[in-house]
Amino acid sequence: DVNSASVGIELVNPGHEFGYRPFADAQMEALIPLVAAIKARHDIPRANVVGHSDVAPSRKLDPGELFDWEMLGACDLALRTPDITLGMPFDNDGAFLLALERWGYTISEPEPAVAAFQRRWRPRKVDGEVDGEIGAMLFALLLDRDRGLTR
Repeated sequence: DVNSASVGIELVNPGHEFGYRPFADAQMEALIPLVAAIKARHDIPRANVVGHSDVAPSRKLDPGELFDWEMLGACDLALRTPDITLGMPFDNDGAFLLALERWGYTISEPEPAVAAFQRRWRPRKVDGEVDGEIGAMLFALLLDRDRGLTR
């Protein structure tokens, strides 16, 4: 029941089924003060600014791989893509999926969960397959959260 404890922001985009395209600069520019105000009002950590697909990876694709998360991150409103300083720490896909669940994803359907993670953290390649790069990214995110750096 995430809807009773969250704030949803809808941006107009035709979506993957109807000609998905990058979000307009005007949309992103309008989004920044809106997210800033909501985050401040409700004391929302950057790690909790997520997309629909992060919350419901089996059902939702939005905002998708063309959404400018890095812009929100540069404004300190969401997490930026982590720097990869360590390699892939997970011995197999199951270990990665357990870590992905620890990060907050529903993993009942693994491929959509991995694809959702990729849409958010590595949008240039979304294939639903676990690989060393996304493993290293997830590990870096978990380490940052454990160190208190994702607030």
